Amino acid sequence: MKINWIEKYLVDAERMILEGLVDEGLALLNNLLYDEPGYGRLHNDLGWAYLYYTEDEARAELHLKMAVLFDETYAPPYLHLGSLYIRQARYSDAIACSQSGLIKTKGNRVGLLQNLAYAYELRKDWRMAIKVYRDAMSASVAEYEVSNLVAGIKRCRKKRIMLFFSL
Repeated sequence: MKINWIEKYLVDAERMILEGLVDEGLALLNNLLYDEPGYGRLHNDLGWAYLYYTEDEARAELHLKMAVLFDETYAPPYLHLGSLYIRQARYSDAIACSQSGLIKTKGNRVGLLQNLAYAYELRKDWRMAIKVYRDAMSASVAEYEVSNLVAGIKRCRKKRIMLFFSL
């Protein structure tokens, strides 16, 4: 359920963070927790900010997990959690999280598939990574995304060939 009055503040906080006023944006988001501690979108925004604009991965994970707990139908925290798990080399967690996000409505399908492909690639399951990169390509119409996904496929093919010749 969307709470309209808080959504305005979420937009303001995101704008502040994107403009480099990270501390001010985080302060606004953290103050909103006093009014709506169980609002999943608020926790998602906090997790997003801590993940991408600070080095506090523990807080990012906490808030992203809270976002899922309070609103399991909201797709963005799955994308961010998947990215966090990839950073932390927790590939099984990244795969599970990304797969869960794919079944949510209005999720960033290309982003979730790309996280999934990265996790498979980093686990050295290059065949599966290539398959998922192809799935992501079919879900994208953005040229830069398609170029990145093609590069992922090429990279996985090279890794497979290098492994074959190193044996």
